[in-house]
Amino acid sequence: MRAAILFLLPVLLSPLDAPQPGGSQSRVGSDCREWTECRRLALEAAERHDYETFHDLAWRAVQTGPRRDPALMYLLARAQVLSGRPHDALITIQRLAEMGVTTDAATNGEFERMRSLPGWPAVEALIEGVRSSGSRTDVSAKDRSPAVATASEAAPAEDAVRISTPRFIASGLAYDAVSGRFVVGDLHGRRLIIVQDGADHAVNLVGAESAGFHEIRALEIDTRQGELWVATATAEDEQWSLHRLQLVSGRPLKVLPIDAALGPMKLVDLALSPLGTILALDAVGKRLLELPPKGTTLRPVLSLSVDQPTSLAATNDEVVYVAGAAALQRVDLRSRAVVPVSMPPGIELANIERIRWHRGALLAVMGDGNGSRRIVRFDLSASGRAVTAATIIDRTIAAAAGPIFTTVSGDYLSYVVADAEPRTEFIVRRIRLR
Repeated sequence: MRAAILFLLPVLLSPLDAPQPGGSQSRVGSDCREWTECRRLALEAAERHDYETFHDLAWRAVQTGPRRDPALMYLLARAQVLSGRPHDALITIQRLAEMGVTTDAATNGEFERMRSLPGWPAVEALIEGVRSSGSRTDVSAKDRSPAVATASEAAPAEDAVRISTPRFIASGLAYDAVSGRFVVGDLHGRRLIIVQDGADHAVNLVGAESAGFHEIRALEIDTRQGELWVATATAEDEQWSLHRLQLVSGRPLKVLPIDAALGPMKLVDLALSPLGTILALDAVGKRLLELPPKGTTLRPVLSLSVDQPTSLAATNDEVVYVAGAAALQRVDLRSRAVVPVSMPPGIELANIERIRWHRGALLAVMGDGNGSRRIVRFDLSASGRAVTAATIIDRTIAAAAGPIFTTVSGDYLSYVVADAEPRTEFIVRRIRLR
């Protein structure tokens, strides 16, 4: 059987090592730079049956993505056979089998032309041998849920800082890339602490005595203005205020009490738009509020149809995404249009706790219903109204009673998990995104 398999290799160079046929490859491939963007565009091309473009973009994703990634190689095999390159697809499927990866190539209708080739029986036997060994990785065109989309998009999470501090409950997290410091909110201590990246001790930045804080509920950094915004309230979710502070020193600059006439509210997240508008998500009123640059009053922008809003993420455009208990919505701040974000079959939006924006995708902290959490990357369509792929980038978050707070700076996602009761130690973990 081994001889039968090896006869395939001299016919042409490996599809992963040699230039691919197709005159449009360089033109289309140059339209995407990040492998995640190439994969997203490839899947969109496949959906509209533009298989030549599908092939070129899938090949580009393999070139620029993680080396020998099974999911990307399988995507390329699909593109090869659908674009009229069944022999190339056969070699790619063979390579996957030699890596210990099984596929649905024997049953998937897309690979019918490949299965008619003389070399298919030998490759099929190789796949069956891997499957019967009991030690394998599976990829298939039907794998659309985050539980199976596990391409190696990020390095393992590592401890960025591990700090001992008097009785502490985390209530917000931000990272100042200029100074290399984490800013962490202390819920009941009504203070902000800072931790130098790589240090092992925390320093108080500012507390309630000078800043007039109540309980800290959310915070956000305005890197362009060098300012820090903090939302606070009393324990009964009353007397809400927004605080503007100097980031480098923690010096209070302004306190903006939120008008009680807005009614009951619970601000659960803050974000900053590209134009410098502070955005606040109200979970009780199910609405988005804004404070324009140089404004003095937080005002409602629009009502949301999502139940139990949990988090919002501002993009590089005047668009924000809002997550709820079982929904994801796209909000255009210019037109005030709100549209639901559709999901592929098999992906459920239940238990989204936090979302953040990174290079055209959403990073979501999601519960799995069993008490544990995972961080999932949602790749979006060109319109931003549909999720095209979901990839788990971390599944090591321990179960905890308290919320999780995240921040993205450059190509790093950092997070801290709060506890229901005060502790004397906390850990900020960090993931390098690829």
